[in-house]
Amino acid sequence: MCLYGLSNETWEVTLPAEEVPPELPEPALGINFARDGMAEKDWLTLVAVHSDAWLIAVAFYFGARFGFDKDARSGLVFIAMSLYFYF
Repeated sequence: MCLYGLSNETWEVTLPAEEVPPELPEPALGINFARDGMAEKDWLTLVAVHSDAWLIAVAFYFGARFGFDKDARSGLVFIAMSLYFYF
């Protein structure tokens, strides 16, 4: 299952989209398995941590794929580290 943020500011949990390119970094598995044995707040914290980590991985994947030079990659690090993360 995947958690999707929609443009109307709601969330939806559905199966992963099949058209996601296979070369993208994969999200962490196991979030759903841990849900049954955890408090809701702790589980949501775990989801936030995994989501933040995946978004950073995707950003750096695209930075490498599109051939960003050293200065552009440094700028990407600066932007990523200046963002507010949920965890």
